[in-house]
Amino acid sequence: MVFVVSDFLGPRDWRDPLLRLASRHEVSALEIRDRREHALPDVGHLWLVDPETGRRIQVDTRRRKTREAFAAAADADRADVARELTSLGVAHCTLSTDEDWLRSLGSFLTHERRRRR
Repeated sequence: MVFVVSDFLGPRDWRDPLLRLASRHEVSALEIRDRREHALPDVGHLWLVDPETGRRIQVDTRRRKTREAFAAAADADRADVARELTSLGVAHCTLSTDEDWLRSLGSFLTHERRRRR
């Protein structure tokens, strides 16, 4: 049994290695989420930098539509990661930094153990 712990943000360069790993082992992905990465607070103008390209954009976080669009894009990305992991045959558990992650992990492991019986 192999556990892969990641936030699964950024490029999807993990797909092929995870597929190879899942072909030989029982793999579970533990996705670590921090809500601050999925929601823009209303703090005025911000400069955001893409770490991959260095591209900078200014964002006015006072605009509700901007915050909603950011949250929708983050939700869509997380749903896409979940679909990708499922398509690879990898069990997926989301653990949040602002919740009782130990309880969530315990529930996931109990569910997976029952599912494998």
